[in-house]
Amino acid sequence: MAKEYKNVYTILEKVKKGEIDSYYKDSDGLFGKINFYKKPDLVKPYLHYIDENRLYNIVNTHVTNPGTAAEFFQKFSTHSEYKALGSNAPKVEEFGKLFRETYEEFPEHVSNDIFKMYYNKIEKLDFVDRGPENYTKYKFLEKANNPVGKVMTEKSNLKSAIFTRNIVSYLIARLTMLKYTDPQAAEDLENCMNNGDEFNNQGADNALDKALNSRTGKSMLDSAMQQAQDLCKQMDGAMPEDTQERLFEACSNNSGGDGAAKLTPDYLKNVAANLESLSLSMGSLKDRIKKLLDKSTSYFSAKDKVKYEDLLNSDNVAGLDEFELLHPKLRKIFIEDINIKDTQKMGKIDIYIDVSGSMGESCGVQNSKGDVIDKMDFAKSFAAKMKSMDMLNNIYEFDTRVRKVKDSILDIAMMDSGGGTCIDNVVNKIEQNGVNALVITDAEDSCRIYSDKAFFIGIKGARFHHFNTEVIKQYSEKGQAIVFDGSRIFKVDQDGKISG
Repeated sequence: MAKEYKNVYTILEKVKKGEIDSYYKDSDGLFGKINFYKKPDLVKPYLHYIDENRLYNIVNTHVTNPGTAAEFFQKFSTHSEYKALGSNAPKVEEFGKLFRETYEEFPEHVSNDIFKMYYNKIEKLDFVDRGPENYTKYKFLEKANNPVGKVMTEKSNLKSAIFTRNIVSYLIARLTMLKYTDPQAAEDLENCMNNGDEFNNQGADNALDKALNSRTGKSMLDSAMQQAQDLCKQMDGAMPEDTQERLFEACSNNSGGDGAAKLTPDYLKNVAANLESLSLSMGSLKDRIKKLLDKSTSYFSAKDKVKYEDLLNSDNVAGLDEFELLHPKLRKIFIEDINIKDTQKMGKIDIYIDVSGSMGESCGVQNSKGDVIDKMDFAKSFAAKMKSMDMLNNIYEFDTRVRKVKDSILDIAMMDSGGGTCIDNVVNKIEQNGVNALVITDAEDSCRIYSDKAFFIGIKGARFHHFNTEVIKQYSEKGQAIVFDGSRIFKVDQDGKISG
C-alpha cells in the first residue's frame, strides 16, 4: 500500500468544519478532561513550591515548638478570660495539645498569603474576588496586615517569614483560647475558615470579634508583632542582607527544629558569631592554608593551568630569578615585555572535616583580634578557602558517622564540634566516592584502611601513631600525611610521629 501523506492544514480545516472530532471543540473537550490543580491562595503572585517549603518549615518549627504554646498559655492564664473558666480552665499540657490540633486544622495557604502581603509591594499584589466562601480568610488577612512591619519586610524573604510565623502562631493561639471560652463561636469560625457548606458570615464576624478584637486578643497581637520587629532589628545588626537570604534558603530541609528554621535570638547570635569567627580565621590563616593546599594538590598531580603575566603585575617572585640573569641594558629595554610563567594546580577535591569533641581545642594560632583559633575554626577556614579558589567539590563532616554538608559559607560557618571519631568510615566513604579527598583531623582514632585517594592534614597534636602500623607506613611513604602545628608543616614518619 502506498504511503498516505496528510496535509496538516487540510486536517485543521476539516476540524473547523466539524468533519473531524476535536477535544478542543467539544463542550467537555481538552480542558474538561484534565483536572487542573487550582491553588487555594487568595493572593497572587503565587510562591514557588521551594519557597513554600521553606516558609512551611519556618512556621511549622515555631508553632510546633512546645515553648510557643507555653508562652501563649502563660499570657492567657493571667487574663480575665481564663479566670472566668474556673475549674474548667485548662492546664498547660492540655492547652498545648489543643494548640497543635488547631494548627493542623488551620488552612496552610493562609500562611502563604500573609507572607506575600509582607514580601511584595501592595501594587504588585492581585487579590481573588471576595465572596462568602473566603470571607473569613480575608478577615484573618486584614488582621495580619501591619504597615509598620511591612516597611521592614518588603523584598526580604526571611523577615517576611518571621512576621508570618508570629502572626500565624497568634491566630492559632486565639482560636485555641476561643475553644475554651466560647466553643460555639470557635466552631462557627472553623466552619467558615474551612469552606463549610453554609457560610454564616454574621456568626464568623461575632466569633472574630471575640477572638481578635478583645483586649486580650489585641494585647497578644501587639506582642507578636513587637517580637517580630525586635528579631528583625537584631538580625539586621548581626548580619548583612545576603546572609539573611542564605539563611532563608537553608530552611528548605529543617532537621527537627535544630536547623535554620528555628530562628530564635540565640540562634541568630550564634550564626553571626560563627560567621565573624570564620572571617577572622580566614585572614589569619590565609598564607598557611595556601601552602597546605599546594602540598596536597601537588600530591594528587592535579592538572596544571599555565598563566603568563607581565613582570610588573605578577606576584610570582620566582620569576625574578630569570630576570636577574639578563644584561642590565636588556632589563631596562624589555622590562614591560617580560612575562612570568605562573603554574596553578587545577581540579576539585572533596574535603572531610573532623567534628569530634577534641576539635574544639587550639590549633596553635590567633586571629587578627588576638583570640585563639580552635581546630574547628581552622578546618572551616580551610574549606572556605578551597571554595573561594573553586577547588572544593563536596564537603563532609564526620565523627562516628560521615555526613555531607552544603558548601555555602553559612553552612560551613555553622559546623560545630562534639562527639567521637571513626576514621575508617571516612576512608571507606572516600573509596566509595572514588574522588580525591583531604581529611582534616586531629587523628584521635585508629585507621586500618589505606586509600591512595586520601590525603591527611593533621592539626596540632595529631597522633597518627594510633593508625595501624602497616597503614601509617603506606601513608607516610607516599607522602599522604602531614601535620600543621599552627606555623609549620611537618611530615609524618612511618611510626606516625612528626619529622622535620
